[in-house]
Amino acid sequence: MKGAVLESLGKINIQEMERPKCGQGQVLLKVKTCGVCKTDLKCYERGQHDLELPRILGHEIAGIVEEVGAGVDLYKIGDRVQVSPGIPCGECDFCKRGHDNLCDDVKIIGFNYNGGFAEYILIPARGVQNGILNLIPENISYEEASMAEPLGCSINMQEMLKIQPKDTVVIFGGGRLGILNAKLAKLQAASRVILIEVDDRRLALAKQYEFDHIIDLRKVDVLKTVLELTDGIGADIVIPCCPGYDAMNLSINLLAKKGKLGFFSGLVAEDNNNHLDLNLIHYKEIIMYGSYGCAMRHTKAAIELIAKGDIQVKDMITKIISLDELEEGIKKVKNLEELSILVNF
Repeated sequence: MKGAVLESLGKINIQEMERPKCGQGQVLLKVKTCGVCKTDLKCYERGQHDLELPRILGHEIAGIVEEVGAGVDLYKIGDRVQVSPGIPCGECDFCKRGHDNLCDDVKIIGFNYNGGFAEYILIPARGVQNGILNLIPENISYEEASMAEPLGCSINMQEMLKIQPKDTVVIFGGGRLGILNAKLAKLQAASRVILIEVDDRRLALAKQYEFDHIIDLRKVDVLKTVLELTDGIGADIVIPCCPGYDAMNLSINLLAKKGKLGFFSGLVAEDNNNHLDLNLIHYKEIIMYGSYGCAMRHTKAAIELIAKGDIQVKDMITKIISLDELEEGIKKVKNLEELSILVNF
């Protein structure tokens, strides 16, 4: 089979390799599509604390069951499946409560195990047993199913925020996660969703999606504008879908008293030129929720939302590439050239 191996930081080698053998309790998938995301960019450029090299990256995977090992009865050859990339222990308190993304012994496909940038991927027995494979309904494509992982991350965030119909929601960043969060907020009947962005291409693209107001941070006083839109109260919910400290600081300032902050994107240390005004959390009684990745139930919920037509993701897939073009695709992610880039096999 052909696979894209990250040999060292900044070096991917497309090579022929032996197809994995399917053992007891395991499932072998023929990969149909795998999304390229900012986490892949981070792994490619800087690594990641769970990443073990050499490694095949890719964790937004949809494929078809090629083989099943002895003892596997939940899946059969020919099943269309989406992969929830975290493989939890299934036994700890977090796993039992449905928070398997917080399992201390979670192993991640694309970090600890080879991922989806290859023609075949072997799903370990622990992953099969714990249910990381979601059957894909016939009415959605592999491409749409591969979007379940980023949508699942957004569901995890908004599950905690509990958006109400009267709420004003501000989102920093008009990339795919910003758009997915906007789609979910509108599904919950948020009264208005406001985008704050600085990239010209994303500002233009945002007009196609579920934003009621689009603000160019470079051209207006954002705090003044949001206060005007909310009768001087401020936003009920702010979700920074970007890793900058400046966006986090502004998010805290935009929130109304008793507002809710969705800490959705981790902060990048080298961007810390200004301290965070955390005293505002105290004075305004701001509620902050952190979210990390998604649990298996979130990707399952994402598949259901896509299948029912409640969330449209097809309109966000802007670039299809081959495996040979993977490094080019990663560079496009870095340069913000596309919303969603998928490797198709």
